[in-house]
Amino acid sequence: MYLNCMLTYQAFNQKVFEQIPKNIPSILDIGCGAGNLGHAIKSADKFCKVEGITYSPVEKKLAEQYLDKVLCVDINKDLPYFEHLFDCIIFSHILEHTYYPDKILVHFSKFLKKDGIIIIALPNILFFKQRIEFLKGHFKYSPEGGLMDDTHFRFFDWETADDLALHSGLKIIKKQAEGHFPFPLLRKYFPAVAHTIDDFFVKRYPGLFGFQFILILQHTH
Repeated sequence: MYLNCMLTYQAFNQKVFEQIPKNIPSILDIGCGAGNLGHAIKSADKFCKVEGITYSPVEKKLAEQYLDKVLCVDINKDLPYFEHLFDCIIFSHILEHTYYPDKILVHFSKFLKKDGIIIIALPNILFFKQRIEFLKGHFKYSPEGGLMDDTHFRFFDWETADDLALHSGLKIIKKQAEGHFPFPLLRKYFPAVAHTIDDFFVKRYPGLFGFQFILILQHTH
């Protein structure tokens, strides 16, 4: 991730992992962090070649333990080229850290196979908890990550997530939100019921109750 080099991004995005097709030959994980996602991919399919890109030399060294190849590049300043194409390209919570996310998508889509997919995960700036903070008059960046991470240059909601894909000349083949409805006591004592309620409200009002959006994109032709 594009965080301070003293930090390492070690989160694992389960929802992104679930969208990765089985038995594909090659993956490019842009914003690979310390390689946690790549590690999971390689553990599930040792024959899949996984390459990564990170901003941090510290993360690069960690990710190299799991990935086949890791580049240390600030994609806000320099866009790398590849001599081969990928079956899947992943942007998990990375595009919000870039100056021109649509241009980044256009660039990397050149290295996507014709029938390949791009998986994008974006934080929702209009998640209900953040809306409450806005209503209270709070617009504060955080050095500890989250929706208001102080390294975020771009913000997205349910509609502008579509715009990002379409302006990049790609088509959306799947889009979903992950989140929850604010029923903490119900979730604690009746998790099955809470899950059903969460699922209903997140699907019905993704821009309100989804804290992240997952998009699957392909070439338009």
